Amino acid sequence: MPDATTKPSTALPRGDAGPVAGEIDERLFVASVGKAMKVLETFDKTTASLSLSDIAIRTGLGRSASQRFIYTLERLGYLDRDEQTKRYTLARKVFRFAQSAVSSNLALDAAYPAMRELAERTRETISWVEVDRAEIVIIATLPSTHISSINLPVGTRFPALSSSSGQVLLGHSAPAHIEKIWNASHDSVPSRTQAKNAAEMMRLLEAVKTAGFAVTEKNMEQGSISVSAAVHDRAGRAVGAINLSTLTTRFERQAAIAQLAPLVAAAATRATETLIS
Repeated sequence: MPDATTKPSTALPRGDAGPVAGEIDERLFVASVGKAMKVLETFDKTTASLSLSDIAIRTGLGRSASQRFIYTLERLGYLDRDEQTKRYTLARKVFRFAQSAVSSNLALDAAYPAMRELAERTRETISWVEVDRAEIVIIATLPSTHISSINLPVGTRFPALSSSSGQVLLGHSAPAHIEKIWNASHDSVPSRTQAKNAAEMMRLLEAVKTAGFAVTEKNMEQGSISVSAAVHDRAGRAVGAINLSTLTTRFERQAAIAQLAPLVAAAATRATETLIS
């Protein structure tokens, strides 16, 4: 997961993340759909409700255009409007997408028994993590049973290159892909990884690939340690990562490497075997 001092990713990255997925073909791209999605993406954990003016400013679409997109999304059931405050929130209908993404995730299904066993054995927060361009996303989480623990809600995002899960998932990528991810990454990545450029980042990822796991430290509400290992499909592609997050009051870095990393790596191996069987 994220490196030292990392917080969930809410700021715009250094570069546009678009090139990571390929250049846009203007003949096929529907600009109005892109604008509608921009309105939906304006809502996050720090801005659960927004006014028309808020949305117009945040999207840069202007008040008139924003009003039309908001009205359309409200009529389709993707936005709710509070009649008293005149503010908008995401409607429950958006959960349909999350339900579909999770329920059809065969790799997560294969990994879940190993994740549950790891959670029971360690009592720490265990998550299933996937890469989305220059970020990683928490897809599923088994919460810790400790009173003090790391909370990683589903949907939480972090810069991929400075997170343990992102490092194990990108460790098998081609250099050209890593360079694109580097160029699209958040400004915090170089300082948190100590990599000055894409070439140095590739060397770090190569070391992670050789080790078979990644360990990073972060400071959110409390100091914490994150340990991840990748799960692979039949073609050898890293399709997701099993992540364990704990507090530094329970495990310092060397203890995490010695005691937790072998358990996480074993869980990922078991999940891979289940997935390809």
